[in-house]
Amino acid sequence: MAVASVISLGAGLFAPAQEALHSAIQGDRSYRDRSSVEFIPELDAIRTGPVTYALGVGYGLEWNDNVYYQSAGTDSDFIHTPRANVRALWQATRESTLSLGMAFGYQKYTDHDDLDRAFFTPDSDIAWDIPVKDWVFTLYDRLLYSRDLLNQGALAGPTPGSGRSASFPRLENTIGLRARWMPSHYLVEAGYGHHVFYSSSAQYDYLNRSTEQFFARAGYRFAEATQAGLEVSGGLTSYDSSARGDNQNISVGPFAQWQLTEATYLALHGGYVLYHYDADPYAPTSRELSSWYVSAEIRNRLTDDLSHSLTVSREVQQGANRDARWDAVGVTRNTDAVEQLALRYSISWAFHRQGSVSADGLYEHGTETQAIADETFDRYGFGISAAWRFTKHFSTGLGYRFTKRLSDSVWGDYQVNSVTLNANYQF
Repeated sequence: MAVASVISLGAGLFAPAQEALHSAIQGDRSYRDRSSVEFIPELDAIRTGPVTYALGVGYGLEWNDNVYYQSAGTDSDFIHTPRANVRALWQATRESTLSLGMAFGYQKYTDHDDLDRAFFTPDSDIAWDIPVKDWVFTLYDRLLYSRDLLNQGALAGPTPGSGRSASFPRLENTIGLRARWMPSHYLVEAGYGHHVFYSSSAQYDYLNRSTEQFFARAGYRFAEATQAGLEVSGGLTSYDSSARGDNQNISVGPFAQWQLTEATYLALHGGYVLYHYDADPYAPTSRELSSWYVSAEIRNRLTDDLSHSLTVSREVQQGANRDARWDAVGVTRNTDAVEQLALRYSISWAFHRQGSVSADGLYEHGTETQAIADETFDRYGFGISAAWRFTKHFSTGLGYRFTKRLSDSVWGDYQVNSVTLNANYQF
C-alpha cells in the first residue's frame, strides 16, 4: 500500500483521563492530518537547501475582567504578550518528512506582577509512520506545556487561604509505538504509550504521575475512510506522591469512523469503563468506579469557505482537586475521579480571500467524587473572532470570549470576560 512515511508536529491535546483511549483517538486525527495536510504553504516558505522554514513574530493585547478566576473580589487587567514562532519542514527521503514547530514569548500583566510569566508552546505530535506491506508502524511523541487554568473544567481559581495561584502549570509527554495491520477489508491495531504528567507548582504537584497506556482495536473497513469494530484500552497510573493511591483502568466498547460524504466525517466511540483505586493513607481501603463513556465527533464542510464541527463526549477523568472540606480540618484528601459531559461546537467562515470569522461554544457538566460530598459543576461559554490579512506577511485579529462556571461548592463559581487584539508578521 502507498502510505508515505511522515514525521509531523500538529495540534495539542490535554488528555487528563482514560489516557490510552484519548491517545489513540488523537493518533487517528494526526494520521489523517499527516495524510492530507500541507504543513507549510510554499508561497510563505523560506528555504535553505532541503529545509523549509516558516518564521513569525507577533504581539497580543488582552483585557481580562477576572484574572484569578474567582467567585468574589474579581480583578481585571491588561495582558501584553510579545511572542515568536518557528516551524521547519525537512524532506529527509522520498517517503519521510520531518516537521517541527515552537512558539514562545512572555505574558506581562499591567497591574498583577505575580502572574507574569514566560511561556513556550510546542506542537504536540511528532510521529514517524513506517509502511511495511499491509502494516504501518508509528513511532510518536506528543508534548504539551500549558499554564492555562481556564481550559480545565474541574478547576477554579484560588479560594481564601488556599494559597493557590490563578495558573495551572503542567508539562505532559507521551511517547509510544502503534502498529496498524490492514489486510484487504480488515483492520487490526495495537499500541503502547508511556505518559508523564508533571507540574512545577507546589500547589499541583500532587497530580504528578506516570501512566502505562495500552490499546487494541479490531474492525472491518467498508471503504478507505469508513470502518467499524471493537476497541479496548487500559492504563496503569502511578503517582509520585505517597499520599495518593495509584489506580488502574480498562475500557471496552465499539467504534465507528464514517466518511459520509466527501465533505462530512463522523467518528463514534462508546462503552464501559472501570477504575480501581488503591488504598492511600487517608482512604485505607481500595475502591472501584464503574461508569460509561461516549465520544461523537462530526465535521462538515458546507462550502469551500464555510466549515463547522460538533463534538459530544462523556468521560471519566483523573481527580483534579484536593477536598477542601478535609483540608479545613488539617487532612489532605485527594479526589479520585471526575465524570464529565461536554458539548463543543465551532464554525469558521473565510468570507474573503484576506478575511475570516469564527465562533465556538462550550457546555460542560461534571461531578467530582469527594470524601464528604461530591462537587457538581456546570460550565459554559462562547467565543467569536475575526482575522484580516493586510498583506502577504502581515495580519491582525480581534476576539472576545465569555466563560462562566457554576458549582455547588462555595468557592467554585467564576465568570470571565476577555477581549484580545493580535498583530502578526510572517517572514
